[in-house]
Amino acid sequence: MMTRDTTADLTHGQRINWIYRISRVIGLILLFTLVIPLVIGALFSIPVTSIVALITATLVFQAAAALIGVGLQVDPVLLLAIVTSVAIGVIIGIMEICDLFSDSSERVAGWLRSVEGQIERFRFLHCYGALMLIPIIWIPGIALYGSPLIAWIFQWNRLASILCMVIGWLMASVFVLLISLRLTSII
Repeated sequence: MMTRDTTADLTHGQRINWIYRISRVIGLILLFTLVIPLVIGALFSIPVTSIVALITATLVFQAAAALIGVGLQVDPVLLLAIVTSVAIGVIIGIMEICDLFSDSSERVAGWLRSVEGQIERFRFLHCYGALMLIPIIWIPGIALYGSPLIAWIFQWNRLASILCMVIGWLMASVFVLLISLRLTSII
């Protein structure tokens, strides 16, 4: 089976467009997952090691990272701002990367058209499906990494999907934060 060299098929303008899009994705991910949390840390004198620990905890433990933030004695409001910024970076990054794959692969684009054709029978899903992301982002294992994929596969409105995922994320993070604060007050 021969594979074709897709970069040879691209014009100079298309290559520039791809470089721009990939750079944009990388920039957005870095902005939300590193720059904003580090700026918050610098503005409020939170040690860089604590910020890096929160970023890492968010990427690994997702909403449960609030528990680690409480252990690091980070102010709850700043803690929520940092973990939410990281979550937004992951959400946007996953959706943008999926767009890049869709635009570069006719197979993926065809599969999306097939999915879109199948969900046309369920008009309410197209109109209100993004609301399902609020509870879906609470589910361990799906949460932060699966929710953007679900939104992208069903081609729900991007802004509404991101907003619903952030609302669900904040609800889950606040829930974990409140339990963590309660546990620390008991101990």
